[in-house]
Amino acid sequence: MTEAPSERRARFDQLFAENPDPWDIDTSDYERGKRKAVLAALGKRRFARMLEVGCAGGALTERLAELASSIVALDVSTKAIELAARRLHRFNSVEFIAAEVPDYWPKGQFDAVILSEVLYFLSAGEILQVSQLAHESVTGNGLCLLVNWIGQNDLPVDGDTAVKLFLDAAPWQVAKARREEFYRLDLLERTPGD
Repeated sequence: MTEAPSERRARFDQLFAENPDPWDIDTSDYERGKRKAVLAALGKRRFARMLEVGCAGGALTERLAELASSIVALDVSTKAIELAARRLHRFNSVEFIAAEVPDYWPKGQFDAVILSEVLYFLSAGEILQVSQLAHESVTGNGLCLLVNWIGQNDLPVDGDTAVKLFLDAAPWQVAKARREEFYRLDLLERTPGD
């Protein structure tokens, strides 16, 4: 059964209130390696406007801020947003918003949308909506980067299913795909002529 958005927010607020780094994002080799893989996938490109969905405490956001002139960083948890805003207080280029996708999607166009370890927390229907919203908001030469844990979970869908649903929902083209022991990374572009 899928949680109502208010239940999801309450669950993540409690998680971050109990532990500001619930997944050891700052200290684990897995997380450090994954951040390096994300940055490598994005390459040397400079982005004008980026959207990061599921920013948590801002560890990846901090690295992305070096690549983008402007970032909109979303998280369902108000506690996570508070932590991320404190962490990145020196960056005027990052706007933090506590919101749930797909119910909220920021206005405007982005030349990169990052969804790192967030899709499988959504229902199948929500993943379809998020894919369509991302596709509509990515510029013609923009990118969408998905990172998904592929181990077992007790969430609405697993990482591989989340990617399949996302790809089936809009005309995406896979530009790069990388599969590691515990996660997969899929760099998507809009289908040419779309």
